[in-house]
Amino acid sequence: MTVLRPFANPAVRSPRRRAGFTIVELLVVISVIAILISLLSVGIVQAGGTARQTKALSGLKQIGTAWSQYAAQNEDRAMPGYMDDGVQAAFKIKVRNAAGDRVDPQFCRTYPFRLLPFLDNERTILYDYLTDYEEEANIPDAEIAANPAYGYNAYYIGGWYTTIDGAPRMRFSSTGYFKSPGNLVPNQEMVARATTQIQRTSDMIVFGSSYTADPGFYKNADGLARGAAWINPHTRGITPIWASSDGLQFDNVQRAGIVGHGLGFGGLGEFAADFLRTSTPSAQQTATLVQGNAGIQVFQTEAVPLRRYKNTVPTVRADNSTQAQGLRDLMSQVRWMNHASFAEDAVQFSHPE
Repeated sequence: MTVLRPFANPAVRSPRRRAGFTIVELLVVISVIAILISLLSVGIVQAGGTARQTKALSGLKQIGTAWSQYAAQNEDRAMPGYMDDGVQAAFKIKVRNAAGDRVDPQFCRTYPFRLLPFLDNERTILYDYLTDYEEEANIPDAEIAANPAYGYNAYYIGGWYTTIDGAPRMRFSSTGYFKSPGNLVPNQEMVARATTQIQRTSDMIVFGSSYTADPGFYKNADGLARGAAWINPHTRGITPIWASSDGLQFDNVQRAGIVGHGLGFGGLGEFAADFLRTSTPSAQQTATLVQGNAGIQVFQTEAVPLRRYKNTVPTVRADNSTQAQGLRDLMSQVRWMNHASFAEDAVQFSHPE
């Protein structure tokens, strides 16, 4: 018996296996790859930041050791933070470089050329962040003096000396301090002239990463910024310099008229004036509170802490311990000067100019 088969319908075809991807699938794959690359990049960046931070802390420990050696060879006197040319002449300061030649006094006002002999004149620790020079031996003397990677707590350790009426004078000497607002404890020495005068060596910052910043709010740190030769606490005397925008006590520095008090930088010498590019703000100027953003608010052009690595400031303290500290922690004046631990509020601690 013959079985009749229906004619094949040409419109009906057997399904074919699809080759390749659809556009949607390609976009999904590309998105996944992009996310993976992004995560990998973040990990690499973080690992690099950790390595650089570790290297910075190691270098700071060597700098702290050199600072201690300076004091040991100078009858315990702490290295001065700043000395103008007249002060250097009065103190008979003569600094020589690795070749034995005398360094011009204008480049010895800040600390680097005075500390380098105690680092065996090895510049790498202070200047390897600079990429403009093929060899560190080619760095100009002016840049060595002005732009080390780490600033010295120059106002409160060693002292900031200028020539007034032909004689050396140190700022903030024996000014006393305010235990609380309006409650002055007089005739107290604010500057540690000798290392043995530092009351809390495990707290007192000697060097920290710093740079010169103009007034404004800086959320993201500039890791490539030129360093500064000194570093300021958030309030120097009664003058606010900077504040952490996420600091616990940031609101408390919002006091009308505290910025300035007519305090300029006259008498610091042409070098300091040119280096800082300072201008005296109005005594009525008020700091601007920045809400909701971690960062630093700078009130006047000055040397302030620099978050060069991982949003922290590498520091070395008087006991030669090192730490990467946040801006909030650095707003405690205990980190910067003697007697702050005796105040009712270590953040608002201040002293007469």
